[in-house]
Amino acid sequence: MRMNRKLKYIISTLLVLGILLIISIKFGPKDDISASNNNVTTTQLHKITSKDVVGTWVNHHNKNLHQKITFTKNHKWKENQHGITNIYSGTWKIVGKRTIRLAPYDEKIVFNKHNKKQMNVVNYNHILNKN
Repeated sequence: MRMNRKLKYIISTLLVLGILLIISIKFGPKDDISASNNNVTTTQLHKITSKDVVGTWVNHHNKNLHQKITFTKNHKWKENQHGITNIYSGTWKIVGKRTIRLAPYDEKIVFNKHNKKQMNVVNYNHILNKN
């Protein structure tokens, strides 16, 4: 009988500690990447705006493509590739916290969550850097 009471006490104590641990992990403070890293270009990415998108982006990772995409304020885009000017063009819009979509090709481009100056063309796994 005495052992049964001790076992119940240990189990209930472990349960309470487990619940407290889960709560502290889920709702506790998170590391701020920008505070822990001295790199100026590394910031926590909030929802992107048109200002983040507008500009010229170059594919430095696959240099054989000579890919350069220009996004304008009026939500138009044009792409130079393989030495051909304006080979592709269309419109763009923000469709998520850090995602834009290119029409008419239904192509998704996602901003790097640690660096607003870099994004990934998901459909082709191309990485673009802002000039």
